[in-house]
Amino acid sequence: MGGQDRNDATSSGNIDKTMPIKERKPREPTTTIISDSSDSEVAGEPTNELIEAVKRADENRDKWLRAVADLENYKKRVTTEKSAMHKYKHEDLLRELLPVIDNLERALSHAQAEASSDPLAQGVGLTVSMFKDLLSKFGVREIEAVGKPFDPHQHEAMGKIKDATKPPNTIIEEYEKGYRYQDRLLRPSKVIVSAQE
Repeated sequence: MGGQDRNDATSSGNIDKTMPIKERKPREPTTTIISDSSDSEVAGEPTNELIEAVKRADENRDKWLRAVADLENYKKRVTTEKSAMHKYKHEDLLRELLPVIDNLERALSHAQAEASSDPLAQGVGLTVSMFKDLLSKFGVREIEAVGKPFDPHQHEAMGKIKDATKPPNTIIEEYEKGYRYQDRLLRPSKVIVSAQE
């Protein structure tokens, strides 16, 4: 009802001046008070907490970059190992077959030394030939030795013989043939090397 009386008084032109009018005061700006405020904060310089946070962020970024680099290196290493495994997958088997071909060649050379035309010797000769063809299909090849200079990367010296007709460190005799598989040494040649007087 009081509201209705006020409206009536206003509409009739009579304003009740006894009623208090509330004045609004302007709002004060809100400020955040930092307990450990210093002159450097006011000037806009970074705080110790901010410096520490930036340091931690840099450390974490460095760790992340290292982890990414390690992962990339791991991927490259695995790819290289896989390709090497694929390339040399028959290496162990071929190495195990070498003594078999050695024995067949010894049997053949013994038969040829006796100058016999035995069908068995001819069969061994064909077997040796087939064996060598098979090895060459897989990338196995013999290492040349006799008359060549000694190379410790592909020859194994079994002894030295003094020979004035040959230059020093020349291979005079081969005890066991050496083989390479692709670009790897499958087995070194076992050889006798010439020596100086």
